[in-house]
Amino acid sequence: MASNQPIKAIDVIKSDTINIPQPGSYITGTNSASTGTTITDSSANFLGVSNAGNTGYSNKVAVGDVLYTSGSIVTVTAVTDANNLTVSASVTGGATYALYKSNGGAQTQPVAGHEGYSLYVGVAGDLSVVPAASTDTVVLKGVAAGAFIPLQVVRVNAATTASDILALE
Repeated sequence: MASNQPIKAIDVIKSDTINIPQPGSYITGTNSASTGTTITDSSANFLGVSNAGNTGYSNKVAVGDVLYTSGSIVTVTAVTDANNLTVSASVTGGATYALYKSNGGAQTQPVAGHEGYSLYVGVAGDLSVVPAASTDTVVLKGVAAGAFIPLQVVRVNAATTASDILALE
């Protein structure tokens, strides 16, 4: 395989404040809390200590990590205990979730050593993005369906009309 080809991908959820997280969810589950800013999962272990399937430091949830649920993207604002998280906005109770490591959180720049993502666009439209080496929004007009965007980006903004977008790393 060529060394310049993507090896990871993640579905993009548009946000004006949260960067595309690092591909590869590290904890998934179902939120048993009612709709609100709390995630409760008695089978999870958000502190990363040994339990079935979620062991070690790599599974320790950190403030700023990103949670995808019901088509929404939020960040973790507090780790209350092994089974409860507080997140940055209201999420649907009873919905499944996936946790991802942050890629800069609400910052415009990615975490150190990360160059951002190329994008694949499934449904045509405009792309409003923040490039990896900038804090300015760039709008790419009339992007065709099936297009690969070689510009390295850290965020796809809510004003984007294109959809079915994948971030490629």
